[in-house]
Amino acid sequence: MVKERTGCALSDSPLPRLSDSSSRGSSLPRFPASPAPVPKDSRALTLTPQRWICLSVTVPHEAAEAVATFLAELGSMGVIEGERDFQRPVPSTTDVKGFFAEDTSTVALTEALQRYLRELATFFPGLDTRAPQISLVTDEAWHERWREHFPPITVGNRFLLLPPWEPPPQQTNRIVIIIDPSMAFGTGHHATTQGCLEAIELLHSRYGAPERALDLGTGSGILAIALAKLGARRLWATDIDPIALAEAEKNSAANGVTDCIQFSDLPLEHLPLPFALIAVNLFSTTLVALAPTLRSAVRTQGHAILSGIQLDQEREVLTAYSAPAWDLVTRFPKEEWVTLVMQRI
Repeated sequence: MVKERTGCALSDSPLPRLSDSSSRGSSLPRFPASPAPVPKDSRALTLTPQRWICLSVTVPHEAAEAVATFLAELGSMGVIEGERDFQRPVPSTTDVKGFFAEDTSTVALTEALQRYLRELATFFPGLDTRAPQISLVTDEAWHERWREHFPPITVGNRFLLLPPWEPPPQQTNRIVIIIDPSMAFGTGHHATTQGCLEAIELLHSRYGAPERALDLGTGSGILAIALAKLGARRLWATDIDPIALAEAEKNSAANGVTDCIQFSDLPLEHLPLPFALIAVNLFSTTLVALAPTLRSAVRTQGHAILSGIQLDQEREVLTAYSAPAWDLVTRFPKEEWVTLVMQRI
């Protein structure tokens, strides 16, 4: 699946993003948020590649997200993590594949990745720092391989998530959400996104559609779109990444809910506070940092959906969102992640 996570706007500085730390919230080696692209091979004869360089590396499961994002920020046109059988325990290692234009320098790619892997080895002593595997795939094969990782999926009792190339079913009792798995995090295939959707479904079953809601760090826009399709009509969706905002707007148009959602890169304090519901799918460290702000951004008796939390980080987040300001309503554990539903008291 794609692993790319976007941030949100808070004050005038960006919040930590995936490139700032590992998926476990520890201080893994940092790399530039916007590194210079890997140089192209001067021998290339075309600007529109018909073949792609596939760079593949096997890393510990806990390091996969950091490596995937590193490849994306090197200029990968798409990053895929190895498939896994969800009926079996989480594997100890994961294959991460990045796809680059054919005229990208494989020497520069390999050197950059090996440098980063050597830094990661400080945290994962068993990590293999040898040169990654490199192969060429055709444009057609790339698209087919990409699409294989985004089949239609059902989430909770209400939602059916479809990529745009899949025709909607003629008869279904589920709410269909069309998401293009392109440049922004939030296709619905990740456990954190699914936890958020299940939390949205639960709150809707108890309270109906919120009068005003915010998707903070919207990524693909999937959570705002889900809220709109459940009847919410005053929605805001923010992100610090202009590419994510553009993709979210495209997805909202594909779902016919553009009129319900205001997309923005404004800081949280510049939005019309407070909200009845705020959904935040970011990192645990970011959620903890946001706690004082969300305390005033969510109205009394309103709710916050918090995700992007690994199970071993749950206690830290719950400590930041504790009484007398917050009450834990329920939690949605999935794989090694958990989504928390908090009520402002």
